[in-house]
Amino acid sequence: MGNDDQRAAALWKKFSVLTEEMYRFIKKNDIDTFFELLRQRIEIQDQIEKLDNHTYHKTVEGSAVIAAINPLNSKIHSMAQSWLIRTRNRNNMVHSYDSSDMMPLGFMFNRKM
Repeated sequence: MGNDDQRAAALWKKFSVLTEEMYRFIKKNDIDTFFELLRQRIEIQDQIEKLDNHTYHKTVEGSAVIAAINPLNSKIHSMAQSWLIRTRNRNNMVHSYDSSDMMPLGFMFNRKM
């Protein structure tokens, strides 16, 4: 394995660990930590893309790492989508009582008649 492949292997390993941690924290519904891990993973992804290595993913080790990441990515995607839907629904419920055509009660009571 060349130096370029070793660097790619190290980056993909970090990417894999971050993906596993992201999955663990989204399962716990710890969204703040999840987003911090996502930010770190994006940085690693940028480094992988800048490395521009086209051989590591073809090795047995590289294929195994990527094969382990893909199902986790699918699970994370589904769970993140569910979280987003729940959050939007909760937000819509909170704002469902907001009405622009109704006068605020405080305004009605503070008005001199």
